Parts: sequence; C-alpha cells; structure tokens
Amino acid sequence: MPEEITSLLEQIIAEGKKQGLEQQEIAARAGISPETLSRAKKASDIQFSTLSRLANAVGFRVTLVPDRPVLEKILTGDVFGGD
Repeated sequence: MPEEITSLLEQIIAEGKKQGLEQQEIAARAGISPETLSRAKKASDIQFSTLSRLANAVGFRVTLVPDRPVLEKILTGDVFGGD
C-alpha cells in the first residue's frame, strides 16, 4: 500500500504545483500542518480523511475504480492495442 499512497501524494502535490501552490499552501487548504504532510510523504502513511482533504485542496477527489485490466482497455479504447 505505501507505493499507492506515495503515488497519490505525488499527484496531489504535482497538481498543486500546476496551480502555483507550494506544499505549505496545499496543507493549509486541507487544514493540516506542513509537518503532517511531510511525515505522510516520508512514511507513506496517512489517514484516508486527510488524504481526501489534501486531494480536495487541489480540486481532486479520491475514488475507487475496478481493477480489471480488460475493462480498462475497453474504456480507453485500447482493446486491440499492442499489449
């Protein structure tokens, strides 16, 4: 699970940067301290509610999608791709 958390946090921070936000500003918008965000990045451990607030701070939302490779290919139009 840590890789997924790390990936989500990286995406949130990257989106914040696109919007001209520093990590401290993202944390403030989410109602957490910059230290909490820093610890989450280092430990790859964060409460779901905090992750959700961070995502919301940059205009994202956390959702679940089915882990079905064939369905993913259908949805992306790559059913007959080179894979």
